[in-house]
Amino acid sequence: MRINTNVSALRAQRSMSEHTKQIENASGKISSGSRVRNASDDAASLSIGNKQKTSIRSQYQAIRNANDAIGQFQVAEGSMSEISNMLIRLKELSIQAASGHLQDSDRGMLNSEYMQIRREVERVAKASSYMNTNLLQDKSGNIRDFMIGINDDENSKLSFSGKELSVSEFNLGLVDSSIVSAEEGQINIEHLDKAIETLSEKRAKAGSYQNRIQSAINNLEQKNVNESDAMSRTMDADMAYETSEKIRSEGKLAAASSVLIQSHQFSAMALKLLKD
Repeated sequence: MRINTNVSALRAQRSMSEHTKQIENASGKISSGSRVRNASDDAASLSIGNKQKTSIRSQYQAIRNANDAIGQFQVAEGSMSEISNMLIRLKELSIQAASGHLQDSDRGMLNSEYMQIRREVERVAKASSYMNTNLLQDKSGNIRDFMIGINDDENSKLSFSGKELSVSEFNLGLVDSSIVSAEEGQINIEHLDKAIETLSEKRAKAGSYQNRIQSAINNLEQKNVNESDAMSRTMDADMAYETSEKIRSEGKLAAASSVLIQSHQFSAMALKLLKD
């Protein structure tokens, strides 16, 4: 037996240090819920996990962008819906004015309402805006790109020109129209039918953009779920495994502590025998 250097105690201390590190590591993973907290835990998984995290957060922003775009088209479509109601009323007035039983004075009163509604059509078209952007009379001619993806390519953008939803008295054929006579009332009926058809086409276009963007949102949400699941498998701690590892290391630490105590006792006993 060697007394000067207690090798058994040194080995027990080394084991205790290793088991303590294992307990601390397992405790850290359990408390954080993450299997990879530092690059030293798993460098490759950390790199993969960061890429997945970037993609997931970017998709959340793309979904918010897409919802904002839908909101913009909903505002435009809502304004066009009200303009459509006004066009229907204008046709009613035109049909009424075209009837031969009315006097010109009667048509004058109908024309007063007709002109007010006509002006309101133009006012609503000019006032329809979203975040300071005019929706129905965008005269800039600029192409707006909605970012509904996460990459800098055409597949991540939805391009839209404000001219596609342009609404005004001019393109609806209402300029200089009135119903002061039966003849003008009859002429307006055909023009208003065309105006209603034109506006319906623009409403349909706004609706088709909304449906397209909603499909993009559905795809992003499904992709987000799948990538979150993949990141979880890469980065998240297995609580059952880490708990069992912690308990196992605690048991080994207790055993190593017992061995360390015994190794010191053996040395003390040997020295006592030599003294005796």
